Amino acid sequence: MTGGHGTLGSEMRKLLPEIVAPPSEECNILSIKQIESQLATHNPDIFIHSAAFTDVKAAEDNYIECNDVNVAGTINVIKACSKRGIKLVFISTDYVFDGNAGNYDTDAPINPLSSYAKSKGAAELIVRTYPNHLVIRTSFYGHDFPYDKALVDQWSTKDYIDIVAPKVLKEALSDKSGIVHVGSSRRSTYEIAKTRNPEVKKIKMKDLKFPIPQDISLRT
Repeated sequence: MTGGHGTLGSEMRKLLPEIVAPPSEECNILSIKQIESQLATHNPDIFIHSAAFTDVKAAEDNYIECNDVNVAGTINVIKACSKRGIKLVFISTDYVFDGNAGNYDTDAPINPLSSYAKSKGAAELIVRTYPNHLVIRTSFYGHDFPYDKALVDQWSTKDYIDIVAPKVLKEALSDKSGIVHVGSSRRSTYEIAKTRNPEVKKIKMKDLKFPIPQDISLRT
């Protein structure tokens, strides 16, 4: 597994300690040699690719680095997996949608808006050309809501990592292929935030300085 020490990866390893998740120093996805070395050592049946540049705001100013990690890094993972016929489970995002409709099906056309979303959308499309793949679109916070303000006019099926991770792990270990959506019920960001931060304040999308989709709820 890549990204095994991030938010999702750490939670999944708590649930299944036998997951092999080398640190990025030993399995840098920008180095295909390192990826191939790990695969040769551990010979897995499934490769969960969770490592990514995920800072949506920072990606607007650092789009080259974002694309290096999210697109070029994913291509390296595909190349390494293809040599051994390993199933690739790619962790994608609800941000691949433009948010104009909401309640997106797995076969809905993607239309990412931000630099981060475009990089994940591009990576997802490339993964989908690899025959032995599963794309898991999801979205999550840590164990708490990380901000003091939350949008009242953005909706999603996002939830907290302790709720999302078990669902992602179940799908990752299944025999499914193609695309699946993982999330909770459709709520505003403010409603989600209030469940763990009762003091959170309201904010509207017009107050933001970078593009984000309005309704990225997934049909799960």
